[in-house]
Amino acid sequence: MVKYCLLLVLLDRNSTMDTNYLYRVLRPDENLAVGINARAPSSARTVEEHISKGSYYPSKFISTSKSLEAAKLFASHTKNKPVRIAKIDVTKLQNTHQIIDLTDPDVVDQYISVGNDFARNCVKKFEEVLIVGHIPPQCLQLATVVE
Repeated sequence: MVKYCLLLVLLDRNSTMDTNYLYRVLRPDENLAVGINARAPSSARTVEEHISKGSYYPSKFISTSKSLEAAKLFASHTKNKPVRIAKIDVTKLQNTHQIIDLTDPDVVDQYISVGNDFARNCVKKFEEVLIVGHIPPQCLQLATVVE
């Protein structure tokens, strides 16, 4: 059974972070005014393939982080600087958006093989939450720029 988290229902209730927002390190070609689209909306790639291969293999998933700090950490590993980070207001997403919260260990176990330490470390380190398909422009604003 596939376990999806609509509008972050699976968030840790003890967390002190603001659960209304996610953060995304933007690619240079992404424009907040038109929204963010998955690179391959009809792709059959799995969550595990998306995490393991990253942007080398386009998928229907849009990677985000639960905290600005995790997004900045991810941005520090990118080659092209400066890097823009978007703030995503999840309260403005329609209920039709599928959100997969990979910070929940049960969700990780559902999607990522026990032996795939690389993927499991990535989702933990960058506090990864996936959004399927598209993020509308009304949900987005520029959070910061990392030099």
